[in-house]
Amino acid sequence: MGTLRIDAVGRTWTLEEGQVATVGRDLGSTVVLDGPTVSRHHAEIRYDGAAWVIVDRGSSSGTYLNGVRVTDIRITGRTSVRFGSADGLELVALPEGAENRPAAPGPGALPPPGLAQTVVPHTGPAGPGYVSGPGLLVRVGGQPHRFPPGTVVRIGRDPGNEVVVDDPSVSRLHAVVEGRPDGWWYVDRSTAGSFDAEDRVTQRRLEEPTTLMLGHPTAGAEIEVVPVVDAGKAQKSLAAKKRRRTLAVVGAAVAALVLVGGGVAAAVLLGGDDEPEKDDPPTAGGPNTLTSEELELAKAATVQVWNVDESGQGQGWGSGAIISDDGLVITNAHVADPNAPGQDPYADDPVSIVISLTGDDDDPAEPTYTAELLVSDGVLDVALLQITGDLEGKEIDADDLDLPEPLPLGDSDELQTDDEIRALGFPALASIRSDLSSPDNPSLTVTRGVVSTFLTEDAIDDPRAWIDTDARIAGGNSGGPSINIDGELIGLNTQAFGDNLMGQAGPTSGGSGRIRPVKLLQDVIDIARDGGDPSYVSPYFEGDPEPEPAQGEASIAPTGWSTDGSGDCATPTTPDSPQSLAVALPATLYAHFLGVGIPDGTPLEVQFTTFDGASVGEASGAWGLGTGEVCANVSVDVPEDVSGGLIATLTIGDAVVENAVVFE
Repeated sequence: MGTLRIDAVGRTWTLEEGQVATVGRDLGSTVVLDGPTVSRHHAEIRYDGAAWVIVDRGSSSGTYLNGVRVTDIRITGRTSVRFGSADGLELVALPEGAENRPAAPGPGALPPPGLAQTVVPHTGPAGPGYVSGPGLLVRVGGQPHRFPPGTVVRIGRDPGNEVVVDDPSVSRLHAVVEGRPDGWWYVDRSTAGSFDAEDRVTQRRLEEPTTLMLGHPTAGAEIEVVPVVDAGKAQKSLAAKKRRRTLAVVGAAVAALVLVGGGVAAAVLLGGDDEPEKDDPPTAGGPNTLTSEELELAKAATVQVWNVDESGQGQGWGSGAIISDDGLVITNAHVADPNAPGQDPYADDPVSIVISLTGDDDDPAEPTYTAELLVSDGVLDVALLQITGDLEGKEIDADDLDLPEPLPLGDSDELQTDDEIRALGFPALASIRSDLSSPDNPSLTVTRGVVSTFLTEDAIDDPRAWIDTDARIAGGNSGGPSINIDGELIGLNTQAFGDNLMGQAGPTSGGSGRIRPVKLLQDVIDIARDGGDPSYVSPYFEGDPEPEPAQGEASIAPTGWSTDGSGDCATPTTPDSPQSLAVALPATLYAHFLGVGIPDGTPLEVQFTTFDGASVGEASGAWGLGTGEVCANVSVDVPEDVSGGLIATLTIGDAVVENAVVFE
């Protein structure tokens, strides 16, 4: 392919094979694009062994080809790409020798398929920009698959992949593991996602053996990816892990002593000093002390929040707090509304939400009520729920609720560094005794810490966007209350940073738990008290909210094929009545679809197969061509060995249509 010329912001760059160019707002980027919707590290441009590609690095606002958001772009001719939005800052890429080739398809084009765009089997990066490194081991179902350095490894359900994972939760091309100058990288290519415990992984550098779940955090298909380092380095790594395990066992023994000596039955106190403090255990009457009565009230008001899917199974859980007599519950948006604008969606919206109440005398929590979402703010990461029914979903009157006393709201602006707080919730730590994917009747945890500092956040105009604390929190604490020494809610446990420990309980903060201050959440709380607003979008959100999927009068129809993308969407085609097209392979073909009334952002997936079911390519993304009548096209590179014809199956929203062509 030779060199690649890049034109952007009035400048020109020339890349040689083996070089990697970075694109983003960061001043260290090769191509600096100073736009408000451009991420600091937005994209990469590199040669993959067969062609130049542009790969989005998990940017927040996306990379766009012909108005459609894409994750990767294969550059076969003059290609115009936008960053941050469909009309964002432009970059034009032109491969050597492509001056006379036709430009990329016009504004009606959908992204080319991911398989044809991204990967050439058993080829990998080469040249002066890349270094030799370890091989790769991918283990699926106990079966190992080994690959030498430089290999591009495709993982998915398609039989043509290097690693085939035959599970319905896995996409046909789910992920790619590729070599880069700094080592192996795992890059997700799916719509359902790849997960490390509760964290969704879009891309990650592989520095040690990593176990991931494909398609679902707990019910997906498990794979292990291992960079094969030399034996000496592996031995050192294992020895370090052994030491960490030994320390964990010692810590567990100490916790058991506290459990007995403190007389606590199920609420585990994690952290704190070895020496008893003046308020440990808490005593009544001191002006700077959390009393036992105040702590008991906060514990009773803390609830577990379960997301339930269509099958009735829990798809994730977090914590929350009751803040009103009539059953208003506050929690994180990423717990109760994972698709709120400003969130990075990791799961479908729940079909129902179950609230588990803390038992008396620290007994495990019991599922008791169902709740509905009133309002959420995805940037502030807060959601307000209203308890509306019993465990079976039968409507229940607020007067019939049997709830603990609500947790009073405090003034987070009064907090100072070194002030003491307590963090409450239902992390996985409380459920190690059971299956973490379904922690039956978990126990409440209470952790002690102090305010370390106050932190800012780019999107939020407030010097106290975060309360940083050394209180230990873990996965499942999300949305639980943190309280001050007066027993008032001063924030929501939201993030864990710093010395994170990964273990059976999932991620756990070993040094920095971050709490969203309640003052920032007051406007959202007020909306909930006034009845809620499900259409509310955070004022801090800079993008467009995710629209509803196409429905009502929206429609999509298969309308023929062409060799140049110039179809007029006037020829309906189906597998029973395919179009006949004269073509010499290999060739790039275009499948045309007529869309009417489809909202921008509606998720879509395209799969290209032969008539006997063999995969030729696939793509996924979102509609970005407007809600009018649009003739859209999808391109696919058809190899020479394909015979007979093709079927392009487009899934958009709830609609599935098939567009067929036979070759003359």
